[in-house]
Amino acid sequence: MYVALEGIDTSGKSTQIESLKKDFPHAIFTKEPGGSMLGIEIREMILKEHNTNNNYQIDAKTEFLLFLADRAEHIAKIIKPNQDKLIISDRSLISGIAYARNIQGAKELNLFATDNIIPDLVIILELDKKTLQDRLGKKSNDAIEQRGIQYLLDIQKNIKSIAERLQKDFKCKVEVIDASKPKETIEDQIKELIMQKI
Repeated sequence: MYVALEGIDTSGKSTQIESLKKDFPHAIFTKEPGGSMLGIEIREMILKEHNTNNNYQIDAKTEFLLFLADRAEHIAKIIKPNQDKLIISDRSLISGIAYARNIQGAKELNLFATDNIIPDLVIILELDKKTLQDRLGKKSNDAIEQRGIQYLLDIQKNIKSIAERLQKDFKCKVEVIDASKPKETIEDQIKELIMQKI
């Protein structure tokens, strides 16, 4: 079973992935971007804030194509070979479509990259504006987080909308969890959802 945790930056996906490793020690844990060897290099390119000249900025179309390359490699090297196991991923094609707001055909291109493989269960960690502001204020932000609070809230709205469309088209299960709750409460909710699906 292929499970994806979705949500904007600071929603707590990485924290929950680490906690779930104790609950599901035999699962395959992965992430996008960066789940494959090639993906690690692509992730560093995308999230790099500045080069030595402090003028490093990837074009939006280039960024999108790099994400697609990572996603295709991730499906080929991680997801497909382990489809008989429990796979828990930090992000999926849903993020790929949501972040590509101005790219025509983003959904179709992402489905092409994944060979129409989508998660069986999508768990969205949803943040309210105040919690997002508090969390961003307590950390140094990467290149994507620096685009601002409203940008991230718009992406969160896109993530939910895209997940709902995929649920309708592909029958994947989508659940939304309040990411402002205590992390232990969220972990219990995610664990229960996975156990129900297994």
